Amino acid sequence: MLINYPTLTEKKRNFGLLAIFILSLTVKVAIFFLATDPVIFNKYPYFAEQITKGFDIGERILDLSPAYLYITILFFKICGPNWEALALLQILIGSLNCIVIYFIGSRIFGAVTGLLAAAMLMLYGNMTLVELTLEPETFVLFFNSLTLLALIEAGNESAPAYRSWKWFLSGALIGLAIITKPNALLIIPGVSLWILLCVKTWENRFKAIVFLLLGAFLLIAPVTIRNTIQFHDFVLVTADSGKVFFHGNGPGATGIERADLTHQGFIEEGHTEPDYAHVLFRETARAISKAPLKPSECAYFWFLYTIKHIQADPRSALFLEWKKFCLFWNNYEVHDMDSTYKNYTRIREWPLLPFGIISALSILGMGISLKRFRPAFLLYWMVLIYLFSVLVFFTASRYRIPAAPFLCLFAAYFLVYLFHIGKQKEVKKAACWLMSIPLLLIWTYLPFHGEIERFDRWQQASRIHYSLGGKALFANGQYQKAVPELEKVVSIDPNFAPAYNYLGKAYAILGELDKAQNCFSKVIALAPTIDEGYLNMGLLLELKGESSKAISYLEKALSLNPNNTKTKTHIANLRALAR
Repeated sequence: MLINYPTLTEKKRNFGLLAIFILSLTVKVAIFFLATDPVIFNKYPYFAEQITKGFDIGERILDLSPAYLYITILFFKICGPNWEALALLQILIGSLNCIVIYFIGSRIFGAVTGLLAAAMLMLYGNMTLVELTLEPETFVLFFNSLTLLALIEAGNESAPAYRSWKWFLSGALIGLAIITKPNALLIIPGVSLWILLCVKTWENRFKAIVFLLLGAFLLIAPVTIRNTIQFHDFVLVTADSGKVFFHGNGPGATGIERADLTHQGFIEEGHTEPDYAHVLFRETARAISKAPLKPSECAYFWFLYTIKHIQADPRSALFLEWKKFCLFWNNYEVHDMDSTYKNYTRIREWPLLPFGIISALSILGMGISLKRFRPAFLLYWMVLIYLFSVLVFFTASRYRIPAAPFLCLFAAYFLVYLFHIGKQKEVKKAACWLMSIPLLLIWTYLPFHGEIERFDRWQQASRIHYSLGGKALFANGQYQKAVPELEKVVSIDPNFAPAYNYLGKAYAILGELDKAQNCFSKVIALAPTIDEGYLNMGLLLELKGESSKAISYLEKALSLNPNNTKTKTHIANLRALAR
C-alpha cells in the first residue's frame, strides 16, 4: 500500500522555491568568495581563446566537451577573459538546478520531498566547488535534470492527447547532455526501457522512441560530422575514453589513485598546453604500436592495453571494482584538480551537508522507493549510469557528482517517509529504520579509511604544497619561500621527482650548490629516462666550473630529448670554451 503524503499549497510552494533559490545562491556565492582562489585550471578558457583568435588546435578538440567548449567560446566573445564571471554564471545555473530537482521530486514523490531534496542539494557544499571549476559538470547536471523533467512531462501524456514534440524535446536534451559528456549516451537505453514500461500502446511507444532518437541525433550529428571531416576518423563526440579507462584500471590504479604513464607529470610540466596528458597518451600509443594511429584508434589501443593488464590478474581487477563500488558511496571526495582539492579542504569544516549523509539516506530511500519503481525508474537509472561510469573509469568526485541530485531525491523521500511513519506512531518500524541510519553512515565513512587518510596526505603534498605552493612560488621568483614548501612535499613522498627538481633549482639560485646537486642526483635516480635531471645537473656543474662532467650530463640529457635547444646551446658553449 502506497502512502499518500501531504502536499503544499501553491503559495507555500512558491515561497519555498524562492527561498531555496535565494539561499542556494547565497551559499554558493559565499563559498566562491570565502573558500576559493582565482581560477587556475584553465583548459577550456585556454582553448576557447585559441579558437577565437583563429588558431587550429588540431586533435586537442577531440579531448574537449563540444558543448562546453562552444559555451566558453561564446562567453569569451561576449565578456572577454573574465572567467570568474563564468564561474558565477555556473553557480547561478546550479541554483536553478535545485529548482528543477524540486519539480522532478514533486512529480515522482510529492512536493514536500521535492522541496527537501532541493534543500539538501543546496547544502551539499562539494557541488558548488565542482560548479566553480571551468569544466562541463555544471551543464551536465543541468541538462540531465532538464532531461528527466521533460521525460516525466512527456510520459504523463495520455494516448489521446499524445504529443510527439515533447519526446523530441526530451531527445534534444539528451543530445545536449551527450555532447557535454559522452557517458550520457547511457541515458538512451534506460529511457527506451522506461517508455516500454510506462507508455500505453505499441504505436505510442514506437513514436516516442523514434522522436526521442531523432532529437538526440540532430544534436550529436554535427559534432560527429565535424570530427569525420576534419580527422577522417569516426569519433562520435570525443576520443579520450581509452585514456580514462587506463586511468581507472591500468597498472597502479587503486580506486583512489589513478594510473598514469611513467613520469607523466614530469613530461606534462615541460609543455604549456593545459592537460597535455591527452597528447602524451596518443603519442605513446603511436610510439608503442609503431603506427600512425587515428585518434579513435589511440583510444582503442588503450582499451586493449588495459584489458590485457586486467586479464593478467583478474582477481585484483575484481577487487578493484568492489573497491570502486564502495568508494562511490564513500564520504570522501577524490578531487583531481589542485585548486578544487584546496577549496575542499577549506569547506570540510563548514556546517554543510557531506556526501556520506546523502549517500546513506539515499540507499535507504532507494529501498523504500521500490514500491514506486515505475515512476522512480528514471532516478534509479541515472544513479546506475554514474555508478557504472565510476566502476568502468575512475572514482574522482566529478565522475560521481552527476548522481548527487538524484541521490538527494531518494534521501529526501526516505526522510519524509520516516517522518510519516513516526507521525502514524509506527514505533517499531520507525525504530528499525532509525537504527539502520548509523550502520549505513559507518559504511560510508569507514571502508578503506586508512588508505584514504594516506591518500589525503599525498593530496596535500602534491596539490597544496607542490603545485599551489613550492612550484607556484618558484614561478613567481619567491625561491626562499618555495624551499620549505618543497621540503614538505619530499618529506611526505620521498619518491616525488618533480619536487626534488624544483627544490634543486631553488637551492641553486639561492647559492646552496651542494644541496642542489643532491636534489638533482635524486631526480636522476627517480626519473632516469627523463632529460630534466641530467640537464639541470649539467647546468649546475657548468656553474661550478666542472665543464667535462657538465658536458657528460648534458649529452645524456640530449640523448633523451634531442630537440631541446637549451641543451644543445650549452653543450656548444662548453665545447667552444674547451678549445
